[in-house]
Amino acid sequence: MNRDRAYYRKQRARAINRKRGICKRIGGDELVRAWSGGALGRLSKGKIHCSCWMCRTKSYDSRAHSDIKKEEQANQQMLDGLDYQNLKATRE
Repeated sequence: MNRDRAYYRKQRARAINRKRGICKRIGGDELVRAWSGGALGRLSKGKIHCSCWMCRTKSYDSRAHSDIKKEEQANQQMLDGLDYQNLKATRE
């Protein structure tokens, strides 16, 4: 598929705006200037984040929502069982 210059310009501008927004949310205009060095076009290439183990977060680093819910349900059942045993003991 042949694409014209306008397509590539649009894609480049989209990447720059996305990375600029990320920098702005994290550290404001100061961080944008630090990464771009005064020329926003520098944001069109490469990553704008650190990939070290302390900075990155991946979906597999945290527990799944379903696992968290299952644990909450198990804890609630355990508490209900303890309440039932306490109630039974007070009646005797």
